[in-house]
Amino acid sequence: MKVAFDTSVIVPSVVEGHPQHARAAFWFRDRRGLVRIASWHAYAESWAVLTALPIEPRVSGEVAAAVLERLRRSVSFVPPRGSVYTAAVARCCSRGARSGAVYDALHLVTAESEDAELFLTFNVDDFRRLAEPDGPRILAPPDPPGLPPQPTG
Repeated sequence: MKVAFDTSVIVPSVVEGHPQHARAAFWFRDRRGLVRIASWHAYAESWAVLTALPIEPRVSGEVAAAVLERLRRSVSFVPPRGSVYTAAVARCCSRGARSGAVYDALHLVTAESEDAELFLTFNVDDFRRLAEPDGPRILAPPDPPGLPPQPTG
């Protein structure tokens, strides 16, 4: 199964103190038959979020870059293509979406272009409004087996 990830899942997967860490990190553990992808936009966005987190000690740019490089062992980041950008803008226009919605569309159109079957995000509604009927299923990461249910907050 090919699974695509939004930044909202990537960041908690690498931040142990994050309330959604267990739900996110579960999907990055070794698992046969699971192909993980994300857009390069998610890579840059994750670096930006990691370096802005209000935690102590602060995450430096160098540490965030090292964390993301380690993540590349299990996630294939998809190179940006002009066709994905134009499709993302067109998708926003056709849905009446504006502003930063184009960045969500970039993640989703990238997943579609790579034939992902599942798109994981903690911002499900933001992505469902941009989804195509034949696109990947959009879900929040479920609770891993053996973990008490966590609030989706």
